[in-house]
Amino acid sequence: MNNSQKNILCISVMQSWGGGEEFLIKLAANVKGNNIIVASPEGEPMKIFQQNGIKAIRIDSLKKFYRKENTWEILSWIKILFNLLISTIRLIKVILTHKIDLILANGNFAGLYSVPLKILTRKKLVVIQHLIYKEGSLETKILKMLSRYADRLVSISDSVSDNLQLICGEGCTNKTVKIYHGINLPKLDEGSSIKNVNINIGIVGSIIRLKAIDKVIQAAKETIFINRDVHLHIFGLPREDEPDSIQYEKELMKFISEENLERNVHFHGFEKSKEKIYRSIDILINYSKIPESFSFTVLEALSFGKIVIASDVGGPKELIKNNVNGFLVPPSDTLALSEKIKYCIEEFNSIEIETVRNNARKSVEEKFSLERFTSEYKKLFDSILSV
Repeated sequence: MNNSQKNILCISVMQSWGGGEEFLIKLAANVKGNNIIVASPEGEPMKIFQQNGIKAIRIDSLKKFYRKENTWEILSWIKILFNLLISTIRLIKVILTHKIDLILANGNFAGLYSVPLKILTRKKLVVIQHLIYKEGSLETKILKMLSRYADRLVSISDSVSDNLQLICGEGCTNKTVKIYHGINLPKLDEGSSIKNVNINIGIVGSIIRLKAIDKVIQAAKETIFINRDVHLHIFGLPREDEPDSIQYEKELMKFISEENLERNVHFHGFEKSKEKIYRSIDILINYSKIPESFSFTVLEALSFGKIVIASDVGGPKELIKNNVNGFLVPPSDTLALSEKIKYCIEEFNSIEIETVRNNARKSVEEKFSLERFTSEYKKLFDSILSV
């Protein structure tokens, strides 16, 4: 081991795959000069970290907290405190064994597990902020605490930076740095279509209500009935640790059956290969009900030169310029979404749509390269560890 290298412990709490876990893969694989170790509970992320050659330590008490029917019961608080205690003991052992120099918390709840470590070991703490939180929520209370203890808060977009300032005020301004996600640009060549159908619409991500997959199916329904060569492909799984996510998938399948859409709406489950996903779709729809802090799926689809339709709120607005490199529609406006889907299909081979595809790729090249992402995180780590 190079003695000049520092050891960074990345704490993750998710048991299902998402944008935050995608971020950790890119960080560990591309930011050179330091040794990165990930602590994570059992689940899909742990398996993927290990498959990608990342040193990952399993700590099952590292789990995100969930309300039971939107309330916090006494038993829930006891479990939270127990998990915090067990995790702190195990993580301190990791810090001592691996001579950790810096703690990186991948998100708000990971930050909560990190604060005791910061206090007890006096190690530097960086907290990555991936999400936007409502004022008055438990998450905002955690965030205010983190703003006191973290040495740096990293926001992944302007939307997250604005949310941080709204919740924490001017006190976190000097601690906050914005670093956009980066992406390794794929080669632009034609791929084969799923089942050789004419036009493929894709939804990529966890099957949760906030993704408004039901609204997308409703919006696409009329177009599918008019043109049976239009297919909708859903890449993702319900979150095993969220009962409502599992219930939501059942509701979607029931609706598809009742509307006789089984021939044209397809569930593919989790697909590891980004190449396989984006080379097999023509249009990506990302129609979240609430503002997203960012959107890996939008960024990835743009990098492949795909047509993207997204909600006109939050992070996607930083990625898409309407009618230039993609399309933005008001959230929860199924009619507007339906009209935009019909337009993209009717004009699929037009010069206007081809220009949008070309601009999609160019916009990623200019602002979201993996080289820029790597350089900015290396600079951040070096500046903190040199003090």
